[in-house]
Amino acid sequence: MISGFGGCVHYGDGVKLSLLPSGRRLIDHFGEDRAGELCERAFQFLTVPLAEQPLLRGTCLGAPVTTAFAGHGLAIREYPVAVLGETQVRAMLTALHGFRDDALTVWEKSELIATALTGDRLTVTVATPGGPVTVDTAQLVLATGRHGVTSTQNLLTAFGVQTVAPDMSLGVRLETRAEVLAAIGVEHPDLKITQLEQVDRKTKTFCFCGGPNGGRIKFTNYQRSFGREVITLDGHETTERRPGARPLAANFGLLCQLARPGTSAEVRAEILSDYWRLSAGRPVAQSLRAFMARTAEPRSWPELAAAVTFEPSVQDLSTGRLDSLFTGAEHASLVESFRRVMGSILDHAGTGASTDDLVDDVLVIGPEVEFLWDRVPVDEDCKVPGLPIFVIGDAAGIAQGIVQAAMMGVAAGDAIATGMPA
Repeated sequence: MISGFGGCVHYGDGVKLSLLPSGRRLIDHFGEDRAGELCERAFQFLTVPLAEQPLLRGTCLGAPVTTAFAGHGLAIREYPVAVLGETQVRAMLTALHGFRDDALTVWEKSELIATALTGDRLTVTVATPGGPVTVDTAQLVLATGRHGVTSTQNLLTAFGVQTVAPDMSLGVRLETRAEVLAAIGVEHPDLKITQLEQVDRKTKTFCFCGGPNGGRIKFTNYQRSFGREVITLDGHETTERRPGARPLAANFGLLCQLARPGTSAEVRAEILSDYWRLSAGRPVAQSLRAFMARTAEPRSWPELAAAVTFEPSVQDLSTGRLDSLFTGAEHASLVESFRRVMGSILDHAGTGASTDDLVDDVLVIGPEVEFLWDRVPVDEDCKVPGLPIFVIGDAAGIAQGIVQAAMMGVAAGDAIATGMPA
């Protein structure tokens, strides 16, 4: 775990639960009927502790919003999304933490450090706060989340499992006044778009945090998963923050799929090396005007933060040439995509504002990196063929998302429970 439960659900945050067809590759993996059943069970499992079931939005969008996006060559991907506020997340996590009985032992703040196969069983060694513990097991479930970017691949490689390298994406997170993103955030809380027109590089919106209460940006510390400390960004929608002297902020990610020469590992190493040279692996900020023009940000972070009309959601930043992490083609695609996405959002809101009106009131913070996980060859039960190992969640490299990870966990749990003696 990187932070909190599964790296993405944390006390004090709100979360979005996106249902199928979000994570549509799971439909191909499980088949349509089984995927639908697993999605329903996962959603019920996550939300049953709540006093009332959350509303689902993001489907049956009206003509005004679809027309606004089509006018910029974009289409919105429709799927049901539930937004859980901070109080609801607290109730969900409390219930999940208590969802155990005397047959379950939990080692917190522990890490799997060694695994050996003996016949059809595994011997695993876990580093716990009290020292290493070695146990024998018939089944191992890897639900390593973001940490699985390296650890799961290393473990499986040791067993001779061939994984499939991913396509990587690199981008930024854009933060502005919550009111700018509020109208579209109400209709589709997890806004994702499809490009209807040809572009130089494929881009996409990512982790949209723009409801009426906006959202906040948080750091995701990968520690030394890549050999040296690396911190990237995460976004969380909120429902319960209160504004101070300035309006609340909202944000969304914009990612560009990379087409650089070299293997996935080589491209990742190149990105991280550039990031280290820029800021020693810590996120930086740049005004939208400077980012678009590819010029140095003339202000310090306190000066830049004070210049915008909203309260930035994270303060531990420095300014720098964030634009320098991108090639010319990647940068051009990000700028063009921002104009189209934000232009659609503003047209839908009907304020009469344009993207040019926002160039001094948007913070570009980054990098936003989607390393993506190597795809693991797992069967319909999420089991690695020939090994007593299941890989679920983001670490399997099939689909991302809280509900999607839970779907895979349910499938693995069913298979293990079915195979156990009565």
